[in-house]
Amino acid sequence: MRHLAFFISEALIGIKRSALMMFIAVVTIMVTLLVFGLFLLMSANVNNLAQFISSKLEVRVFLNETITRRDIEDFQIKIAQMPHVKSVIFVDKKDAWALFKGSFSNMTLSDLVSENPLPHALKVVLSNNEYIKDVAMQISTHKEYSSDVAYGGVIAERMSAFSAWLSFVGVVLVVFLTVATLFIIVNTIRLTVINRQDEIEIMSLVGATPGFISGPFIIEGLLLGGGSSFISMVLLRFFYDFFARRFQEALPYFPLVFQSSVLNEIYFFVFLLGAILGVLGAYISISKLLKETV
Repeated sequence: MRHLAFFISEALIGIKRSALMMFIAVVTIMVTLLVFGLFLLMSANVNNLAQFISSKLEVRVFLNETITRRDIEDFQIKIAQMPHVKSVIFVDKKDAWALFKGSFSNMTLSDLVSENPLPHALKVVLSNNEYIKDVAMQISTHKEYSSDVAYGGVIAERMSAFSAWLSFVGVVLVVFLTVATLFIIVNTIRLTVINRQDEIEIMSLVGATPGFISGPFIIEGLLLGGGSSFISMVLLRFFYDFFARRFQEALPYFPLVFQSSVLNEIYFFVFLLGAILGVLGAYISISKLLKETV
């Protein structure tokens, strides 16, 4: 504890001596972590949107006008026995037309269409929407029962492809921002070490161990990285809460992420990354210079 108090006091002295340089480093690291955190929030919302769309997918089977009720029941049984099919619900064309007109109540559809143009249909819900295209293709082979089969698989495929692309870009961005942050911290601590090189040599001559010499600089890196990431975390939380709430008010049906567990995990990860990079950057910087001077 006595050594820790000494390390902290020396770290604060080092920060005070290089106040301007530390301020610039804090702002730079903070902006870098803000970009990183914003990307994580965007990625979480895109994945949430993809899952939301996937959960709403269904296969809609439009039935031939010529088939009987008995044929419809037989077809329902055949579809229900297919793999990955959870339920098959009959949709009467009268109910479908009433629902359609209700969705467009601002239009006088009765004046435009004299008769119900919709056929009877079956709504097929799957237990796993990953197989929605396969099930739709299998159902479409029964031409004697259905006139058309519609599904939202194209949207799901595009969302999955976009999520995969976003994940790839995320990995590249994470690596780039991590290296950039580490580089900033290493060079900032390195300049502090150079300014105190004479002190380091004297401490080494009087028998101080490399670990004892490195202590204040490790604490300095922790304060630099942790302080920057804490500010980034607070700003991320404030801006996300502010803009996400207003976006949700404008588009209430858009599935934004508001789960505390997900958001807190992102905020904590940003903070932890900054603190770890601060310690790692300080360790790299002081270790290299200790080999050169001690």
